[in-house]
Amino acid sequence: RPIVDLMGTTETPSEPSELELDDVVITNPHIEAILENEDWVEDASGLVSHCIAILKICHTLTEKLVAMTMGSGARVKSPASLGDIIVVAKRISPRVDDVVRSMYPPLDPKLLDARAAALLLSVSHLVLVTRSACRQPAARHWVERSLAAAEEHMAVLRQAAMATESDRPPATEAFRQEQSAI
Repeated sequence: RPIVDLMGTTETPSEPSELELDDVVITNPHIEAILENEDWVEDASGLVSHCIAILKICHTLTEKLVAMTMGSGARVKSPASLGDIIVVAKRISPRVDDVVRSMYPPLDPKLLDARAAALLLSVSHLVLVTRSACRQPAARHWVERSLAAAEEHMAVLRQAAMATESDRPPATEAFRQEQSAI
């Protein structure tokens, strides 16, 4: 995004304390359009950084789980178990795409929460299927830490989604407001 100067001063004072309110002038002719565009507010919400963190955690978990599966070739319970891992792993990529698409403005916190939760659920499913197939207890600790870190980011997304619900009037109240306007 381009950097836009919203304010300027008519003169440059030698000290900040010399600046008077009358010296501040709005210099951008497009100020109204800039202020009406709320994309910058949504960027400031910090939700995208939590989505990116969840994406990174899920990516790392998926890579490590697949590598662990490939590395334990002879220890996999059955070929069917390997097939299950492949089927579950293939479900992750579309969920990643969904999360990335939901990060484009305008941000909808409820959509971000739902799509990130779907991704995390898919990765958690991969964790369960891989654990069942490979039986590697040493991997349990880093998997649990990664899932816990992802859940911390999910909690922020959930709070933002719930906040948008409380900002809206209940459906019956919205209906009454519509009826009174008619």
